Amino acid sequence: MENDKENDKENEGPSKNIDQRVKMHEYLKEATERKKAPVAKDLVELKHVEVKKQKVSQETLDLAQTLKEQFIEHDQFERLSNDEITILESFMGKRLFLTRIAIVANQSRVPLGIPPLKKAELEKLLNGLISKGYIQTENVAGEIVYLLTERGKYRVQ
Repeated sequence: MENDKENDKENEGPSKNIDQRVKMHEYLKEATERKKAPVAKDLVELKHVEVKKQKVSQETLDLAQTLKEQFIEHDQFERLSNDEITILESFMGKRLFLTRIAIVANQSRVPLGIPPLKKAELEKLLNGLISKGYIQTENVAGEIVYLLTERGKYRVQ
């Protein structure tokens, strides 16, 4: 009886393999048939379309030139030196005396081996920032106080 079971198992093996091969063959056949189905790009017929370049009107050119000039005049951020940027960033929305600006601005210079800004250099940089509209001054108790303008606040952000 045991021999019969073993013979049955041996007989099942080849027939299972054949069944699996037939199933695999059918699956591959279906897959290739699906691939032969027309693709969307084969179903669409493309047509050539003439394209004409549009000419820019003189009014548009004039407007673009005016905007460019206003932008250059209003936003000269890229023309600030590293020292001027450092001074602007030292404000952080506060009003500062010249001595405090010197301390904050020179804090980052000394550790890098860059000589600290002297009072005359600092005043020259501040006057440049005032002329560019980034800083304004007020007179408080006989001392000059520096503070950021709206443009300066925008630049720092």
